[in-house]
Amino acid sequence: MMIGLHSAPFLAMVAFVVATLVRGMAIRRATGDRPWAFASAKGVQRIAGSSFALCVAALLVAAALAPANGTNLAVLAAIVSLAGAAIVIVAQMQMGRAWRVGVREGDAPLFVSHGLFRFSRNPIFVGMMLVGLSAAIVSDTWWSWSALVLFVLSCIVQVRIEEAHLEASFGDAYRAFCRQVPRWLGLARSA
Repeated sequence: MMIGLHSAPFLAMVAFVVATLVRGMAIRRATGDRPWAFASAKGVQRIAGSSFALCVAALLVAAALAPANGTNLAVLAAIVSLAGAAIVIVAQMQMGRAWRVGVREGDAPLFVSHGLFRFSRNPIFVGMMLVGLSAAIVSDTWWSWSALVLFVLSCIVQVRIEEAHLEASFGDAYRAFCRQVPRWLGLARSA
């Protein structure tokens, strides 16, 4: 198999999945915290987490099966995938001990407002959606586009769950952060 531009989305997805696994293990080892909250999720969060995981798997397969071509779309997908993976990995590192996959009652060590979090309250989700978009672009199948739509919807549901959790945990400080920083992407609003 020849690695070309069409492989970038697949490699970016593998990179952010591996980074996520390594990050979770590092937090567990360093702090004793259990960052894998999806494992004990119930209700809507369990549905969102399951949908999220299935969509990542489908997009990973789509990216792996993408036909080799040198079109401008492959170049665009490569750029988008590399940017998305970089955003995911950098934001995970910037979260430090606060990094979690999902939320649990009583489990909110802090919320992060520095680094990429000055431009997005959810840069990890933004980065993952970019990588998912790149996979749909290179594979260009109805099922990869469907998986991307379902993935984005799952992210939206999970973000709403996390925001409610953070607001309940941090109150006015988190509400002020939400007024300053957009949910997805943009410049911080001035006070």
